[in-house]
Amino acid sequence: MRRRPTILLIGALAPALLTGCVKKSTHQVALDQLAAARAGQDALRDTVQLREEEMRDLESGYQAEIARHMAEIERLEAALADTEERRAELERYFEEARAEVHRLELVLQERGSEARQLQNRLRALSAVEREVRERNQIYEEVIGRFRSLIDAGRLSVSIQRGRMVINLPQDILFQSGSATLNTGGRQTLAEVGSVLAELSDRTFQVEGHADNVPIATQQFPSNWELSAARALSVVHLLVREGVPPSSLSGAAYGEFQPVAGNDTTDGRRLNRRIEIVMLPNLDVIADSAITG
Repeated sequence: MRRRPTILLIGALAPALLTGCVKKSTHQVALDQLAAARAGQDALRDTVQLREEEMRDLESGYQAEIARHMAEIERLEAALADTEERRAELERYFEEARAEVHRLELVLQERGSEARQLQNRLRALSAVEREVRERNQIYEEVIGRFRSLIDAGRLSVSIQRGRMVINLPQDILFQSGSATLNTGGRQTLAEVGSVLAELSDRTFQVEGHADNVPIATQQFPSNWELSAARALSVVHLLVREGVPPSSLSGAAYGEFQPVAGNDTTDGRRLNRRIEIVMLPNLDVIADSAITG
């Protein structure tokens, strides 16, 4: 676009040159102008080339900068993708960790519950142990206090099914078919009552037992009635000897809990008996059953 002045100048000078009608000075001026125009053109061309080179260098620099930024963008995108993957992995880890913490909390609660149950069980067993020690201590004391009666064959003391049992043969207490205590029976029970009265924190059950020989009288239609009447006779005498009524109960088993065979005289004699049973502490047993 900038070459046009030179071309126009040449165009303007051309007719004069062709006709040869211009002066030499004018011709020289035209040549000088032409040379100046060419010099300007060359300078302009050099400037354009320089600007083109600068543009190429600048473009090259821009391309390099763009390439560097693109590489940085790719690196950041890769880092972001890695970060997202790591974040997802950490989220999975935290979810697993939260689940494990929840599981451990449940285990801790369960272990705490088990520990409390074990502590309750231990306390219950300790109470049972104290009960057993106390029962055994009472047993030893009763054996010592009843030594003369035991040696005389008027009673026996044993531990049966965890209970202390004072066994009094029926022949020592009652006549056959009777529920009235005889003199020897009252004396024996008076000694028994004096000992039991000292055990005010214990409860006792008087149990009447019979052999299998049937009885059918107006007063005692069966061995149930006979064994019940005998048990109550013993209860009343023990109360008179100072045993608290609230510590006593009576029970009748008839012939249905024998300790020997009823096919011999000796066996039937052993089955006819009064048993005074020291009952275990029911509260201790209940606590042990609940916590067991």
